[in-house]
Amino acid sequence: MVDERKLLFQLQKRAKNSIDVAIDIYTPYLSTVLYNIAGNSLPKEDIEEIVSDVFIALWNNAGNIDLDKGTLRSYIATCARNFALKRLNKVKEFAELDDIELADSRDFAEDSIKSDFVWKSVMELGEPDNEIFVRYYKFGEKIKEISNATGLNVSTIKSKLSRGKRKLRILLNAEEWL
Repeated sequence: MVDERKLLFQLQKRAKNSIDVAIDIYTPYLSTVLYNIAGNSLPKEDIEEIVSDVFIALWNNAGNIDLDKGTLRSYIATCARNFALKRLNKVKEFAELDDIELADSRDFAEDSIKSDFVWKSVMELGEPDNEIFVRYYKFGEKIKEISNATGLNVSTIKSKLSRGKRKLRILLNAEEWL
């Protein structure tokens, strides 16, 4: 588990590589938070930009963060939520019905629906299971790295991955396209 006080102190003192440590630890978590807020409403590039904006805000505001009022994790989640909502509002303002293109391919639509269903199912596993899945399957983190980042022991991570896969398999087998 990350020592947030130590990390924040390093960020406040502008210690070399402190922001890199924060990025390594919190990027998978931010991806989960942003998906829960925006789903597929924002393109990948916008999500990446929001993640970057969050870490810039963390770097710029490290001196103002009080861990007695909350965690570093909650601070970055709040930043991510605020940036995502601003971006979503901007997208809604400029979206026109004429700009929406429908896929011609039935296969593309089915693949998209299936992928969306899998991702939503992973998110429904809840915390910390969905974060573990994102870290392991999307970002390719090793179980030991996930253990260090989440504070859970290695055997717990393995159990959560195994149980989560079982739940997803049941959900996916219940769908008619399989």
